[in-house]
Order: sequence, then structure tokens, then C-alpha cells
Amino acid sequence: MFTFISIMAVGVLIGYPLRRKQSIHKIPVLIQIVVCLLLFILGLSIGTNKLIIGNLSYFCQQAAIISMLSLLGSSVAALLVSHFFFKKGANREG
Repeated sequence: MFTFISIMAVGVLIGYPLRRKQSIHKIPVLIQIVVCLLLFILGLSIGTNKLIIGNLSYFCQQAAIISMLSLLGSSVAALLVSHFFFKKGANREG
């Protein structure tokens, strides 16, 4: 973790004096390309891992259950907030 924070700090220290250079403004495009490449490599590594592919249905079931419970919890919380804080015609004084 310290390594990543150190790399980011060095990047900030180098980037701060270079912030007015015109060529630096092309970096967001480069970052998007690198992120897409990293996601592709991650997909390749998952696809070649026999353990993950063999248990893919188990992982999908877990993800589906977590997603449904998250949606249910968020919906209940939204209904409670709506009911207690946004009642129509309620007297808000005193």
C-alpha cells in the first residue's frame, strides 16, 4: 500500500510543475487506453484460470443474491426516507 501511495505522490510532484504544458492535456486519453488494456488483461487472466471458470456458476449465484439483497435494502431505505421525511401535506412547523 505504501508503494502505491509513494508512486502517486511522485506523480503529483512531477505533474504539478508540468500542469501548464499542452502535451500533458492529452494524458486522459492515454489513461483511458491503459485502463481498457488492463481490463482486457484481467479478463484474459480470469479466462485462463481453471478454478474461477470451474466455479463461475457459484460466483454468479453469489453475485445475483448480493445484487438482489442490495436492491431490496436500498428500496426499503428509500421508502422509509420518503415516508418519514417527505410526507405531503404534513405540518412542518414546530
